[in-house]
Amino acid sequence: MQLSVWKQWFHKRKQSDASVGARRYAKEIASTIPSEILEAIRKFFKTYNHFQGARSLQTDTFIKEVFYATKQDPKDRRSIDEMASYIHSKNVLRLRLKSYEIDEYLQLSDTVSMIGVTREFSNQHRNRVLYFLMKEEGAWRFHHIARSHHGVVIDKFQVKEQVGFVVGNQHATLLFLTHAQSADATTYMTGDYVHVEGYLEVEQTVSDQLFYRIVRMNRVH
Repeated sequence: MQLSVWKQWFHKRKQSDASVGARRYAKEIASTIPSEILEAIRKFFKTYNHFQGARSLQTDTFIKEVFYATKQDPKDRRSIDEMASYIHSKNVLRLRLKSYEIDEYLQLSDTVSMIGVTREFSNQHRNRVLYFLMKEEGAWRFHHIARSHHGVVIDKFQVKEQVGFVVGNQHATLLFLTHAQSADATTYMTGDYVHVEGYLEVEQTVSDQLFYRIVRMNRVH
């Protein structure tokens, strides 16, 4: 997705945060989602526990993101079908999705939308992610999954036109990148405790390392 789409997202996010009743109940949010997008969402989660069953609802980029998040090996260059098969085999051994709730929705353009989803699994573990859907060849498909991470900014550095943040906590340390001209690049410094959401970048690496592309970042007080 191009930078102009992100600018639209930030603008709409500010408008949403400022509006009265921006925090609506999940059912009210679902009612604002266009029917063709809502149908794609419902089909996706209906087949959630059978990864290959949702292939028509996933872009190749989405499959790559899930694969590398699972495998953690940027040098693994197997085909998309092989990636999907690997993910499916791993998911069979994992927790089952018990329920999900859409608590955020934004239409970013005619071909890109975003939903916030709180997921509950069979062991009662809950987490929240952002999904970006893209209209591809006339159909809405899941294109990105942005995960949440809390922690301290351990390091900050610049790589050409991008700024990197190393964010760590007691469980994991992850590398996040954003455009050098973004507000996040100038707002946050080493030592800040932040909540950051980002999707795994699969089109490029930094020194053969995977990193997350920042979607949004907030300081935790």
